[in-house]
Amino acid sequence: MPSFIRRVHALPRAVCVPTIASVAGLCLLSVLGGCTQEAPIITYQVPTQKPAVLAEEDTRTIAAILPQKDQAWFFKIMGRESAVDLIDDSFREFVESVKFEDGVPILDDVPAEWQKGKERMMRFASFDINTPVQQLDLSISQLTRMDDWSELVTMNVNRWRKQVGLEDSDDEWAGGETMEWSGGTSEAFADAPAIWVDVTGRPSSSSSSMMAGNAPFASMAGGPMMGGQSAGDASSDPHAGLPRDAQEAIEQAKAKGESMPAAKEKAFPGESSKTESSSSTPELDFERPEGWRDGRMSMMRLAAFNVGPEDAPAEVTVITAGGDLRGNVARWMGQVEGGQPDDAEVDAALESAEKLTVAGRDAQRFILLPKDAENKSASSIDATIVPLENDFSLFIKMTGPAEVIKDQDQEMRRFLESLQY
Repeated sequence: MPSFIRRVHALPRAVCVPTIASVAGLCLLSVLGGCTQEAPIITYQVPTQKPAVLAEEDTRTIAAILPQKDQAWFFKIMGRESAVDLIDDSFREFVESVKFEDGVPILDDVPAEWQKGKERMMRFASFDINTPVQQLDLSISQLTRMDDWSELVTMNVNRWRKQVGLEDSDDEWAGGETMEWSGGTSEAFADAPAIWVDVTGRPSSSSSSMMAGNAPFASMAGGPMMGGQSAGDASSDPHAGLPRDAQEAIEQAKAKGESMPAAKEKAFPGESSKTESSSSTPELDFERPEGWRDGRMSMMRLAAFNVGPEDAPAEVTVITAGGDLRGNVARWMGQVEGGQPDDAEVDAALESAEKLTVAGRDAQRFILLPKDAENKSASSIDATIVPLENDFSLFIKMTGPAEVIKDQDQEMRRFLESLQY
C-alpha cells in the first residue's frame, strides 16, 4: 500500500511566555543557557489508497440480439464491471420478456428506476440506469437482417469483444449463448435464436484510464474511451466498428431510423402519451369518430382507441413500421385464421383490397374476416396501409370481434378520410 512520510516539528512540552516583569530574568536565563530546546522531529506514515470509485477494474458488456422478420434488434449495456454486476439480472429479465408489435419492441414495462435517455443517432431508444458506481447507458438499436443470422451475430459479438480488450472468438455465436425469449416463440425465428452476450475484459491502456475510473462518470458526458474511439462515438452509434461490408445495412437502418415516428418518444410511464410534432416526423392529425375512446399507447403508436362495446371492444392503432405489403397481409391473415395462408389466398386478398386515398397518398384497405361467418366473436382485422418514404408505411389497423369490425366500417372510413400526416 503506498504511503508518504511527513516530518513535523512538535511543540515543546513547556513554553516560555515572557512578560514585562520577567524580561530581565529571561535575558539572564538566556545568557546562562536559555529556556528553549530544539523540538523533536516526529515521523509517521499516512496510508493512501485510491478510492473505490477511482480504482481500475475490468469492463463488462451484457447484451441481447433479438430477431425479427427484417431486422436484428440490439439491447446493450457496457460499463465498469462492478456497476454492471448490480443490474445484470434485471436487464436479462427485461430482454427475455420484450414483446414486439409489427417488428418494433414495446418498451412500456421497463423497470421504474430506468430513466428514458436522450435521443441519439442510430438508436431506437436509450435508458439511463443509475448505480452507486456509475450511470449505465442502455442502447436499443436495429440493423437490417443479413441472410446468415450466425454471421450477423458473430460479427457483432466479436466487435463487442474488441471493445473490452478481448480477441475474436471462433466459437459458435462468438461465445454468445442462445437464450429463452418469450417474444420469440414464432416458428418464423426457428433459424434465428435470441442470443445473450456477456463479456468482460480490460480495454487497451489508451482507453483503460477513462473506463477504469479516472473519469468514473464520463458516461454521463459522452462516455469513456473504447478501443481507440470515444464512447461518445460508440454510444451515439452502437454499430461503430462494423466491417465495410456491413455499412450498406447500417445506412438502410439509419435511413429508416430517421423516419421513426415521434410516438417513440412518448408513452413512457409517467409521461404524456399525446403525440407531438417533431422536426423529423410530421404530426398526426385526425377527427375522432363519435364513441371512440382513448386506448393503450405504446412506444411506437401515434394514436390508439378502443371502439365498440365496453365488454367486447376492438382496438384501433396507428403506427409507422417497415415490411413489405404482401408479408404484412399474409401475417394478418394468419392471425385471423390461426395458421399460415397459402399463396392463392394471399393473392386473392391483395386483389380484392380497397383502393383509397389517405393523407394525400395512395393506400389499400384490407378487411380480413374469419371464414366461419357465424363466429361473430372471432378475431378480425380491418387494416389500411399507406406507403411512406424509406420503405416505411403508415398502418391504421382495427383488431377485434368480427361483429365490431363490421359495425365500425363507416366510422373507420371517416377516420381514414380525416387523417393528415
